[in-house]
Amino acid sequence: MKSEGAARKLGVEAASLSPAPAAPRFAQTWARMQQEPPCSACGWPSRTSSVIHDPDHGSRWLDRCRECFLATPPTLRVPPGRLLEELREVAADTRLRLRTYTDEGGWEGE
Repeated sequence: MKSEGAARKLGVEAASLSPAPAAPRFAQTWARMQQEPPCSACGWPSRTSSVIHDPDHGSRWLDRCRECFLATPPTLRVPPGRLLEELREVAADTRLRLRTYTDEGGWEGE
């Protein structure tokens, strides 16, 4: 789920969130996460931070605690099957032993 969808699902209004850079660098997001601001939805210490882009309020930080993050998991940018193919290719190229588990196939790799 994208951050905007997570905010909607959690009932968080963009107007209540802190302003954020439009495209924060990893270091900026990491620095914010280290501060452990309160979760945007429930107020518990956050464990993850991301940015939502609201047409009326601009870029805003969406901070989520563990429970709120797990209730709104991120969407993979590629299908899981494709992700596993790429992982296997990289593992083979680097001679790294890789063992994966899927609901469909169980454990693969030795």
